[in-house]
Amino acid sequence: MAGNSWARQLVVTVSVEPDDPRVTGQSVSYQSLKGFEYFQEMCSRFGVRPTYLLTYSAAREAACIDFARSCAGKSEFGAHLHPEEVPPIADGELGNYTLRPSDVDPEKLRDKIMRLIDCVTLAIGKQPTSYRAGFLDLTPSQVAILAELGIEADSSLGPLEKIKNNYLCLHAPRSPYILDDHSVCRQGESGVVEVPLTSVFRRYFTIGLFKLFLKQPLRVQRLFYKLKMIEILRFRPTMATGEELVTVCKRTEKIGAPAVMVIHSNELTPGTSTTVLNKDAHIEYFGRLEHLFRYTHSKNWRSKTLTEVAREVKSRKEDMI
Repeated sequence: MAGNSWARQLVVTVSVEPDDPRVTGQSVSYQSLKGFEYFQEMCSRFGVRPTYLLTYSAAREAACIDFARSCAGKSEFGAHLHPEEVPPIADGELGNYTLRPSDVDPEKLRDKIMRLIDCVTLAIGKQPTSYRAGFLDLTPSQVAILAELGIEADSSLGPLEKIKNNYLCLHAPRSPYILDDHSVCRQGESGVVEVPLTSVFRRYFTIGLFKLFLKQPLRVQRLFYKLKMIEILRFRPTMATGEELVTVCKRTEKIGAPAVMVIHSNELTPGTSTTVLNKDAHIEYFGRLEHLFRYTHSKNWRSKTLTEVAREVKSRKEDMI
């Protein structure tokens, strides 16, 4: 099995960003931080070491700083860029929650990333070495900045992730790889390792067949979707049942890739997101997570942080030289 050495490896990432203002009625609030201790306790119980990726506003929250300091050695804390909230903030950026990193002038983007990393460094007491771009919008210019600033791991991309409503990375590797300086979807020598987000097909289907499918007329595509001939399972507790999350893990084991999960911080407390609105939804959400963690724990999966994966990629490359 090609790439089998990445099988049975679990990477849990948490994008720590403000509560959904549509639910809380507040522009920037972090009531969701109340759910972090329970989540971390569950992770520790099953030997899971999550990577929390902090936005600029999160890294300035006292409760978030306290939590990060209390988790030393149990988890990793990295940086998550939401450019609209990081100085220097230009006209039209403040409050623009759809602003993507690629919408920002490269030189100004460099300043924003530097300030973000400095802010996270101050919050956690050491420089972060992992990163995620807002809207999964990683660009070559960001990669160059990240390499310069000592970031070792990124987790923004994935072959089956939609970026700007298109599948732009279908030809990207499904297992961790060192990013190219000029194209984020191919291997290179930038020094920054991409840890791809995990999504799989529910039924047997290949990336190659999916590329052909996307070239078909819309009426044909709609028919395929209607008949459920093509279904994508995303490794996210809000988008899959507990059993579907386990199915994702089993599929990654077959293709020899790690299972990389995405969680948003406002899912961890009821009433701070549109997906986990009340206590019943909260109980169900954590039930899905527990079902998954029980499976990976019983099968002796290894849990790794983003930086641990990145360093293993580089170590393997050195062993091959």
